[in-house]
Amino acid sequence: MSLQSLILSLISDIDDPAVRMDVASTIVFLKDLYLSGAMGAEQLKSELKEVALTVIDALHPELLPEEREKKAEEMASQMARAIKLETLRARAFSKHRPRFPFPPG
Repeated sequence: MSLQSLILSLISDIDDPAVRMDVASTIVFLKDLYLSGAMGAEQLKSELKEVALTVIDALHPELLPEEREKKAEEMASQMARAIKLETLRARAFSKHRPRFPFPPG
């Protein structure tokens, strides 16, 4: 699943457009931090889990704590996987790009 699809599935039950936008932009911000190298894969997953758990806690208070935790962990894993796939090319390029620009021509 794409990151956009995962975000939409997470925020689909949120009625307030501002909250929907805040959640989505937070996830995209975390993606940008990972892409820039400012955040590692484990921290990315941990932060995504915190976002997912916050949303699930607010939207599904009827779930048992273990169920909310499991659902948040699964959502965070899927989003982290999607982010890694979507940023694969850019992260590889930033690691291996030439130190000097290519000669004109």
